[in-house]
Amino acid sequence: MTNRKSGFMRTMLSIAVPVTLQNLLFSSFTLIDTLMIGALGDTPLAAVGMAGKWTWFYTIVLFGFSSGASVFIAQYFGAGDIPGIHRTYGLLGGGALAVSLAFMSASLVVPERIVGLFSNDPEAVAIGAAYLRVIALSYPFQALARSGGTLLQGTQRVMIPFAGALVSVAVNVAFNALLIFGLCGFPALGATGAAIASTLAAAVNAAVIYAGGLARGTLLRAPLRRLLAVDGAFAKSYARVSAPALLNETIWAMGNLVYSAVFGHMGTGAYAAITVVKSIEDLTSVAFMGLCSSCAVMIGGMIGRGDLAAAKDCAKRHLLLTVGFSVVIGGGVLLARAPLLSLFGVSAQVRSDAAAVLMIYALEMVLRNIPLILVVGIFRAGGDTRFGLIVDSVSLYLIGVPLTVAAGLVLGLSVPATYLVMYLSEDVLKCAVYGLHMRSGKWIRPVTDKRRLP
Repeated sequence: MTNRKSGFMRTMLSIAVPVTLQNLLFSSFTLIDTLMIGALGDTPLAAVGMAGKWTWFYTIVLFGFSSGASVFIAQYFGAGDIPGIHRTYGLLGGGALAVSLAFMSASLVVPERIVGLFSNDPEAVAIGAAYLRVIALSYPFQALARSGGTLLQGTQRVMIPFAGALVSVAVNVAFNALLIFGLCGFPALGATGAAIASTLAAAVNAAVIYAGGLARGTLLRAPLRRLLAVDGAFAKSYARVSAPALLNETIWAMGNLVYSAVFGHMGTGAYAAITVVKSIEDLTSVAFMGLCSSCAVMIGGMIGRGDLAAAKDCAKRHLLLTVGFSVVIGGGVLLARAPLLSLFGVSAQVRSDAAAVLMIYALEMVLRNIPLILVVGIFRAGGDTRFGLIVDSVSLYLIGVPLTVAAGLVLGLSVPATYLVMYLSEDVLKCAVYGLHMRSGKWIRPVTDKRRLP
């Protein structure tokens, strides 16, 4: 038993730690931008937050696309099916690029309308639209990095995406300072300078991932015939698993855009407070995304090998780790929220609202992360992508969105009170329903041809 536990921890840490650090680096993008743009005032900060919400929506859709593919990659890797991994990667890369071009086109053609969804402040819309026109150019690079990174993580080559994140963050920090404030003779471009820095960083990240992956002989070295070897049967199987994951993330992201619109229409100050909190949320959530990644790779590999008992045990261990980390990190946020908020150059009212919202986030962290690890880390790794889609859609659109709209725009509740309604209205139900589904074991649905449930 001791050897089994130590083996679990070694494998989990070898995947989760690099992925956590990688996500930490990427989350610093948002925090760095927020800190530097916050020095320009509440309106530029809110404007970038609004434009950034569209980019966030794009990355969530991209994540949904890659999340379905990761099910196949992990299970094929466990079964030793290299051609299966390559044809999955071919579908993932082509689809991700198509999604990126669609989002980029919309951002270039109607940026004012997109930002206008979140605010009716003309100044904020103008600043946000200028930011969006530039950041949209990073979308194809993000698609390439996501596709390559998904293959590398699913085949346990996690250090290459981590290296890409490390280099790209350094580029982002340097060019943020140069282009936002006009240091060293560069023009002071404000929010637009932050967008240019982020676009350059995205290009560097993709370049490092592919250069490193090809140089080290990873499965990124794939013959074109394998990438295109997609017959009708495989495409149908892929769509059956991947489409619900993509739809799940898209529907969830659209609901969160509605939440953002609620806070935006409550006032520019309200949106600035949420933008500050979101940058801290992103930073504290990286450990849980690392757990989701290790969970998905480990469980997928176990199911691919046909070891279903080990997959169930791995799922339970990851769930317990998620609860423990949520308690520890939530307590840390409570203790550190005042020093953290002192870093942001925002008004007293924005800081007060952000402090209250951050306290709610910290106290509710366990309820927020249990559905995350169950759906993204466990159910999808098992091949079950539909259950999360159904429950998330019901809890979001029939409960969460109506109650949040009523709280913020109809009843006129405060920013913290509206935020509390938004979180609790969904998470309590999801924890109960998802917990029962995990106990049933019905989430284990192998996608490889060689393995079937008994």
